[in-house]
Formats: sequence, C-alpha cells, structure tokens
Amino acid sequence: MRATPRSPYGRTGLPARSPAPITGRSRAGAVLLLICLALQPALGQNSENSFQERITSLLERPRHRPAFWGLQVVRLDNREILFARNAGKRFQPASNMKLLIAAAALDLWGPDHRFRTPVFLEGRLDGRGRVIGNLVLAGRGDPNPERRHYDPEEKDLPIQESSPFIEGIADQLEERGIRRVEGDILADTTFFLDEPFGGDWEQEDTFWHYGAPSSALAVFENVFRISLTPGMASGDPALLEVTPPQDSPEVVSRVGTGPPGGKPDIRIGGDRSGSRVTLLGSLPLKGPTLSYALAVSDPALNAARYLKTSLERRGIPVSGQPRVRALQPIEVLEDRKISLERVRERQLVYREQQELASWQSLPLIDNLRILIKSSRNLYGEMLLRRLGAEVSGVGSLETGLQALEAFLEKAGIADEPLDFSDGSGLSRTNLLTPASVVRLLQFMERHPQAAGFRDCLPVAGRDGTLKNRMKGTAAEARVLAKTGTLKFVSSLAGYVTNLDGTRMAFSIMANNTRSSPREARRAIDAICALMAGSRLQPPTAAGRPEERP
Repeated sequence: MRATPRSPYGRTGLPARSPAPITGRSRAGAVLLLICLALQPALGQNSENSFQERITSLLERPRHRPAFWGLQVVRLDNREILFARNAGKRFQPASNMKLLIAAAALDLWGPDHRFRTPVFLEGRLDGRGRVIGNLVLAGRGDPNPERRHYDPEEKDLPIQESSPFIEGIADQLEERGIRRVEGDILADTTFFLDEPFGGDWEQEDTFWHYGAPSSALAVFENVFRISLTPGMASGDPALLEVTPPQDSPEVVSRVGTGPPGGKPDIRIGGDRSGSRVTLLGSLPLKGPTLSYALAVSDPALNAARYLKTSLERRGIPVSGQPRVRALQPIEVLEDRKISLERVRERQLVYREQQELASWQSLPLIDNLRILIKSSRNLYGEMLLRRLGAEVSGVGSLETGLQALEAFLEKAGIADEPLDFSDGSGLSRTNLLTPASVVRLLQFMERHPQAAGFRDCLPVAGRDGTLKNRMKGTAAEARVLAKTGTLKFVSSLAGYVTNLDGTRMAFSIMANNTRSSPREARRAIDAICALMAGSRLQPPTAAGRPEERP
C-alpha cells in the first residue's frame, strides 16, 4: 500500500447546489424494485448459484452497466466467498475510509480512552490572581470537546453562542483564582502539523461544513452557521445571523426580501483568502428561515478568541490578543519527509506545574459512533492525525497514514494494492479494494472490540446514514454498514444477517456511475435485500478457502 499525503490550501466557495427533486415515478420504481426483491423466494439448495445470478442480473441492467462495480460477500462462520466481482480491483471508497480509522483507533486505544486538552501558564501567577504572561490552550486532537453524544434524531451538532468546552475551561480558570491576564491567549496547535486538509480535496469541499479544516483544536466541529430570515416587508434586507459570531471570515449579506409565494434564490461564495463570505439573492416574504453551515477559516484562532471572550464575560480582563502557535510542515521537512528531531526542537514542552486547567473528552467509543453513524469528516481527519501523534509525537497526514498502515499490517491487509490520502474519504486519491475492506471487517469481527465496532455502524432503516434506506425490505435492521458517497461514487460495507441467521461481511463499491447517486444506492440496497432475504446451506466441514484477490 502507498500513502500519498498532499494538502491543497486554496479556499474558494462556489454557489450552493439544490438537490434534484424526487419524482413520484422514480420513488415508485425504487419501492417496487425493493419489494420485488424482498418477496423473492428464499434461496434453497442452489442458493449460491441463485445468489450470484440475481446480483449479476441486477448489475447488468442498462442503468447500472456503465458503472464500475466491485463486490465481495464472505460468510463469517467459514470464510466462504459467496460472491465476488472485481474484488481485487481498486476503487474510490468515499467515506468507507472511516471504517479503517475507527478500527485502528479502537485497536490502539480501546473504547474507554479519553483525550485531555490542557491549559498552561506561560509566565507566572502572582498573589493577586494576575497571570503575568500568557495562557496557553494546548490542542491535543479532541474532535468533540463539546462532548456531543450521538443522537439518531439529531443530524447536526447544535451550534450556540458559546461552547461548553470553552466555558468549562474558563470556569476552571476562575475557580483557580485567575483575576486578570497580562498577556495573550495562545492556541498551541503544534501537536499537529498545520495541514488543514487531506490530500487532493476539491476546492469547493473546503468551503462547506463537511470540509472543515483539521487542527489540534476544534470548537463546534470547526463550523459556523449562517441563518437568513425574510424582512418585514418586500424590499427589506433579509435578517442575517452568524452563530457563533465570527471575526473571520467577514460575512456580508446582500440578500433582500421578495414578494410572498416565490422561491428562495440564494448564492454563497467566498474569496480566495477565506477572509470574506458574500451572500446574494432574495427570500420570499413570510418564507422560512434558511441556514447554511460553513467551514471556519482558522479553527485555532477561533478557539483562542472564544476563550478570551469567555474570560472577559466573567470579569477577567485580558490585556493581550488571541494568537496561534502553529508548526508549519516546511519547518520540519528533511529530504521531503518529516524530521521528528526538528519537530521536537520546535514543540514546547510544558511542565506539570504549569498546568492550570484541563478538559477531558468523552470515551473514544462515543466519538466513533458520531464518526461512523453520522459520517463526520472532521472526526476522521483529526483521529488520523491523532493516531500519528500517538506513535510519533506529531500528528500529520504522513505520520497518521504510517500508523494506519501499521494497523492494516496487523490486520493482514499490508500487501493489498491500496493508496491513502486522508482519513475522511473526501480525497479522490484514496483507493481500496472490496476484498481489503471485507478482510478488515473479518479482522474486526474476531477483535476484542468487535461488539463496540459493530455498535458504531448505521442500522438499515433505523439510524445513522442508513436511517431512511431499506425500510420495509428484508434488509431492514439486518444490515449494519457504513455508507460512502462522492460524485460518481457510492459504496456500502459492513455486516448482514440473513433469514437463517448466517452472518456475512460485504463490501460494495460503485465508481464512475453515470446515473444519479440515488440510482446507485437503489442497486446497493437491492443487493442488501437479496443478501438479507437469503437462506444458505450449513457450512461444510472445511468450507471453501478464502480467496486472495
């Protein structure tokens, strides 16, 4: 396998796209297809041939034939391969990359591991509660300092005026007797290199919430929300609200209020520097409020600003400014690779006596549920870098991918022809094989943390990114799997239990799809209904040997 970390730094916003409407005809066709598959006779003595023939027939339909399909389905009890198609070929996996990150994190830390974010004194504290020097908020890679629990009824993290993480830190400092800060609020992110994005991300991704920049410090998942409400009369400016308030980027609204009964027409864009966001268009009078979630331009600086504001609200003045202490990749490169010696020279080492406060994360398993069930890209990126920091002392794309490769070697996947560029799946240069994903699922099924890993997966028709898929079919509640979606890419991988209780691991990847993502998902869901609705023969004494791609 080969890791290819490359980090584009450009930030350009493009107009928001409206989703294509779902027509009654397309919805009815999808429902009819899934009902037919779910009601097919259970597979009997010729189950294997029937299973293969039905999946093959489905993929050979004209609407699916132009795509490049890769599948592997393996019984877990005897490792028998029930179906394979291009299982050893390389595909863009999209968010199926998160399965690798979650498995590696569980293997390294276990479900109960917690991350600590400390605050250090850089100077001295006098007898009158004055900090003579700086307060240092030291990022340690916690993607969820707000301690958010996964909630199947809640799609996004509620964004408020203040963060429980920042407020909790400020409370501790006040209780410690801090009454004034004669210095700056420093956000120290040198635990990670300053590599905000994965390799080969598209520029548009870095503008929206799902492409929020990675940093050793995160507040509200490094996202802010813009809300637009129609004015009181036609011609009035729309009301703009930014939560939490942002010094950068500057948000400029030129959205007006149009006549009642019309459709919203909103265009959003950003400048190349990421310092300005502009909104144009109109909202119909008495129409609903519209909200957009965008990526912050500098997560660490935001965290320092929030802490300064929180202290000042408590009557603790800060004479200095919020600042960032970062570690640029160019500072620590040697022969185009990270020099850990140079890293150690530039990272400040704080003594235990300097610690004034700290914030502890939720157990790791709670963050992994959000990573997998809600498919949060930032969690994947930060956990990848945190894996690298754990084994090397600095979090980066390079060290994170090296740590991931070491885990995959342990899982027996080291000799697969794979490429990685990020931890979220947004990169177009991630390449996995269906066989390698199934091998990972098999490894995790035998792992001491198998139950926790399965518990993180979305359940078909019930929660997560599968909440509204496969309802009313044989696959509902029988499929536990991670979704993946990019333009021209759709994937699903996980576990399925069929009608006779046989459990299978599977990976389905579709690349170069010509039709809409909805069509590819329908085909994938239909395959899942076939697997879940099957009945298989008991395993033979030896079973069929597991094939290598």
